[in-house]
Amino acid sequence: MLDPLVEKYLVTAIAPIMKYHEKFYNKLNCFLRDLIDSKGSLPKWFTANFITYARTTLIVPCLLLLARGHRLIPAFIVISVDFGDFLDGVVARYWMDLQKKKDDHDNNKKLKNPSQSGFEFTDQGSLTVFPSWATEHRNKSYGGFIDAVCDKAFVVPCWIFLLSSVSGTGIVRFVQNKTLFWLILAEIASGCVRFRAFYTAGGIPAPAMKGLDFSTSAVKADHIGKAKQTFEMVGTCLYMLPFVRWIGLLLLMASCPLAYESVRRKVKKRSIYVHLVLEDDSAFNHKTMKFLIQARGLGSKLTVGVSSASPDGDINNKSKTDLTDIILNVCSCSSVNEVIAGAPGKIDQEFMTTHGLDFFVCLPEKQEPASDELLQQQKCLVISEDGTAKPVMLVDMMMGIKED
Repeated sequence: MLDPLVEKYLVTAIAPIMKYHEKFYNKLNCFLRDLIDSKGSLPKWFTANFITYARTTLIVPCLLLLARGHRLIPAFIVISVDFGDFLDGVVARYWMDLQKKKDDHDNNKKLKNPSQSGFEFTDQGSLTVFPSWATEHRNKSYGGFIDAVCDKAFVVPCWIFLLSSVSGTGIVRFVQNKTLFWLILAEIASGCVRFRAFYTAGGIPAPAMKGLDFSTSAVKADHIGKAKQTFEMVGTCLYMLPFVRWIGLLLLMASCPLAYESVRRKVKKRSIYVHLVLEDDSAFNHKTMKFLIQARGLGSKLTVGVSSASPDGDINNKSKTDLTDIILNVCSCSSVNEVIAGAPGKIDQEFMTTHGLDFFVCLPEKQEPASDELLQQQKCLVISEDGTAKPVMLVDMMMGIKED
């Protein structure tokens, strides 16, 4: 019952506001980027992570000033931190563009990341150290992870302190307490989910979806995050000031459904199924491991079915030892949650429903085990070599998968 109400709120209230929100921040982004480019170059130490750490440390003077009864300066600090959150994104894109230009000019640059497609190692008689997939992925995604966590590390202590300064009696006091308490719980829950996602990431980025939107909402996830951030920070700033306290409270109340929706989307369950045939045991190598990691990135749970039967019903006569080996190989993959031994050669909707599975995921030219029913319902997804995923249509089954 709550989800439809939140969706109605997003469509009627948030979506129209986001049009103006996007225009404002796009212009601000262009202005800051032009300003940075006009300066020639930034100091090497002035990175996005430096800005993130610096603005988070402002929680200390903010709380100390609040404890001494000051309101104007702490409110200014909150707005400065919100601006810093936008600035570190501009700086991050600046350094990424700079690195990309450097790489483009270096025509002799070797692929140093084993997770990149086309990687090839040439032994030159010297030791070479490569990062693992997991290490490389965490290094790349660390900036976005720490940015989101530091946002919460700043604003949650502010809300906890503001609980002690709630004024009014009766329903007025009740609304203020419940609003702050709800936001504190929502942001702590969101932070816990982000920590878990970061440290359990498989090492390969999740495929980008094409032709299918997992979200059931008309408002994009990044729009919800941006609106929530603006409402929370501006609302907190105004709530600290006695003469506009009620405006700040209204903004904080408006951010509560956004905080709920943000957490709901992060914990939404989506079960992915991958089908492996016994005859493919010899191909269980880094390519298969990469595929399983990518498949896991499309959902919250990955189930792998191991079958000794082909889609036509023919039984493979390999020994029980071979079947045991492939099951153990799959079980050893940290991205896999469950293994179904003895899965049927043809996967239909009844099988998917019985085991609580949502999508059948495969590689190009490997969609034969999926029934026509799954293809018609767009429940069969193919992961291409370019790292994108798209639904396989029944016509694709007959004519071959068409690459974009």
